[in-house]
Amino acid sequence: MEPKPADLESGWGTTRSPRTESDKLLAFLAGLATELATVLDLPVLLQHIIRAVHEAIGFDSCAVSLLERHGADELLVVKTGSGLRAGVSGLRFTRGQGLAWEVMENQTPVLVPDLHADPRVIRKDPGVRSGIYAPMVSRNRPIGVLSAYRSEVNAFAEGDLHLLTVVAHYIANAVEVSQLHDALKALAATDGLTGIPNRRTFMERFEHEIARSERTSRPLSVMLLDLDGFKVVNDTYGHRAGDAVLVAVASILGRELRTVDLVARYGGDEFAVLLPETEETEAGAIADRFLGVTIPLAGWADQSIGLQFSWGIAAWPGDGSTADQLLQAADLRLYRMKEHHHQHNTTPPREGS
Repeated sequence: MEPKPADLESGWGTTRSPRTESDKLLAFLAGLATELATVLDLPVLLQHIIRAVHEAIGFDSCAVSLLERHGADELLVVKTGSGLRAGVSGLRFTRGQGLAWEVMENQTPVLVPDLHADPRVIRKDPGVRSGIYAPMVSRNRPIGVLSAYRSEVNAFAEGDLHLLTVVAHYIANAVEVSQLHDALKALAATDGLTGIPNRRTFMERFEHEIARSERTSRPLSVMLLDLDGFKVVNDTYGHRAGDAVLVAVASILGRELRTVDLVARYGGDEFAVLLPETEETEAGAIADRFLGVTIPLAGWADQSIGLQFSWGIAAWPGDGSTADQLLQAADLRLYRMKEHHHQHNTTPPREGS
């Protein structure tokens, strides 16, 4: 009997002896282990996996899909692909949609001789005819699917599916560790109360934007804002109410600013805003959006607190060439505006007033 195309191409079909197949699998896994042990960044890790599967096994068309939670929804997202599947990155499938969900939820590998004839396949690419799918499971919990494809019908053998299944189980733990690493990096970069970037993240981006402005001679402005009378809120209603005000402020700033701007919690009730490609006069017009903004006070019925913003703006390079110089200039202007507001400051309304 003539060997199938898959047997000749991959070396994992019926023409290989169990001993040869086992030796090659062990060699592949040993090499992959060395790479996975040194890679924590998830996108880089996924590229390592795709390349290793291609070079060592011969699967030139692969994809990795991972389970992601977006609020109450669970999605299976194609994170990377190669060969025939190079253009599928970013595709999202809701729970129960498509064959990959079935493979992941049932934790059962699947070989599909003809993808166009299988009703479970939603996306029927004319250049892709056969596929194998293996669940990625870490600590008895499914986290995604590793898949491989070929352009011919019936191009995979059971040996190919077995190999893909072993590799999928092997890399699942590395992927989960990488996801945890990315999650911890994200936590380290954000403020725990408001969920927006923290001071350290802001300063890193600020330095990057200054360097970019130096290269391109494009404008750059920075704004420091804080809340007048915020201490009175804490003293009157308690720190829980003060926290609620800060969360509301972060939401207002995020809503009113442009997508290219970066807002961060700079410290206490102070926020910093980075305004790339922005002259000082334009930055002032953006700041004027916050005049008369009313901050809601959660937990107190029919009440809000009419806190005012004070701010100071500095522009590169007129107000300084470094981050420290620009922040000092912005802080001085913030202080002057705050002093002006202090002369007209009013006490927040008492509970029930």
